[in-house]
Amino acid sequence: MPSRTEASQGRHDADKDSLTATLTPSDTESESDLNEELPKYLKFRYPEALVGKEIHSYWGHRVLEHTTSKGEILALKVDSPDGLDRLQADMMHYAATHGVLAPKVRGVYDVVTKRPIARVMVSERVPGVSLASIWRDMSQADQESIKTQLRAQLGHMRTLTQPYIGRIGKERTRNVYNTTFSRYCGPFDTEEAFDTWCLRRLYGGKFQHWKWQRVLERKRRESSGKFVLTHGDLSPRNIMVEGNTITGIIDWELSGFYPEYMEYAIAMGLGPGLEEWWIPVLKEILEPCSKDLVKFTRLIEERMSSY
Repeated sequence: MPSRTEASQGRHDADKDSLTATLTPSDTESESDLNEELPKYLKFRYPEALVGKEIHSYWGHRVLEHTTSKGEILALKVDSPDGLDRLQADMMHYAATHGVLAPKVRGVYDVVTKRPIARVMVSERVPGVSLASIWRDMSQADQESIKTQLRAQLGHMRTLTQPYIGRIGKERTRNVYNTTFSRYCGPFDTEEAFDTWCLRRLYGGKFQHWKWQRVLERKRRESSGKFVLTHGDLSPRNIMVEGNTITGIIDWELSGFYPEYMEYAIAMGLGPGLEEWWIPVLKEILEPCSKDLVKFTRLIEERMSSY
């Protein structure tokens, strides 16, 4: 890292549910100051902001392994400031401190030259390898064991609730649909408010809108009304295992508290980067929802993708 690069790190005790961090750019700097021509050594892009043993890289998102002076092994997730929001860290730490197999977060900091060029989340290093790398080589007995463990984890997550749709602290959540024009949404006090937000993104005329409004009203009457902890991206890439034991669920970027049907609807209706062979497994381990809700979720994605 260049010697003039500065870092500002927000830390918290392991028992706390949320993180705090400070931004380092001077409040007195103008937009023109930030856009000044920078020396060449300050122009490196965010993936190069940190160096170390790379343990994961996916679409520009990097995770590095770091060993402290005390021999503790940590994971450093490196992304752009826009690509790694602090609320993601809050959600993963909440999960980890409420009985979910997820890494606890140690802190989040920005790497700054004349402007923030990278954000780093420091967390525990989950041992093992991704389930995606070994699933098809596992015995049927080991696969069944993994399914049982996942059902237990997902069942526990459904017991963790908040009285709103959003993230810890009643913060907005990532838009799980296409994010070209709208990266975040919420928070929403009610499921009806969330449905209204979705309906505004629905293609078609008045009849289409009326039809789905009636469907959603009926589903709300059948709903428990709970907003449960939802991961939002249950790819086997994000499930770490050692042997036939799950060691952690990682990458909580799309997580939030949502109506109970959303984990299944997201996986079946959107499938953000899911492997085709994994979808039948998810159908076995996730609590199913109605085909109407899966279809509606898919329609919202198609609408937002067409903007």
